Amino acid sequence: MVSVSLLGACSGPKDNRVTEQAHTTIKSVKKNESVNLPVNIFKDSNYKIVMDTFIFTRSITNVEMKDFDESSELDFRDRYNSYVSNKNINLKNDFKLLIIHMKHEINEKAKSSPLEGFVLNKGSGLVIGDKELASGNQFLEYQQTYITTDYMVGRTIKESGNIVLAIPNEFAKNKSLQLKLVQKIDGKNQLVYIDLN
Repeated sequence: MVSVSLLGACSGPKDNRVTEQAHTTIKSVKKNESVNLPVNIFKDSNYKIVMDTFIFTRSITNVEMKDFDESSELDFRDRYNSYVSNKNINLKNDFKLLIIHMKHEINEKAKSSPLEGFVLNKGSGLVIGDKELASGNQFLEYQQTYITTDYMVGRTIKESGNIVLAIPNEFAKNKSLQLKLVQKIDGKNQLVYIDLN
């Protein structure tokens, strides 16, 4: 009878540990609720152009992930210049190209076009579940800093444009890969997510 009690005591905690482990694994790949495209990521209802006030918006219209080819690799290297050249990075074999198509709009015709960069808001980046991918990858961290910084991306009067990211294959294949966006609507921030797979 004593041996039965000991056996029961030993098997109890073991079962709990297995259950906790399985629960943790499921939680780590849980996708965030996503939004459909197009999605507005920035809005300023008090945007000034030559003394007049407009509503300015920046939105993501489409995203696409594909293999690098010669043309897209040259474009990517041109944008990220010295960083990519100084590293031994094989874009065609080790990465997928993420293209984020964007649009700038104002609510009515103005005397001149807005001079703005196609950027994401600070805090935006790639995630799998709750895991921020850039926190463990220096190249992704550099890219995400780049695409959230006006002076690095550059400003333009064009109404549409894009930004690009090279995503390591190990992340690009993951069905839970998402783009986390900090959405700024008239000074108020909230998080939204876009599915990439």
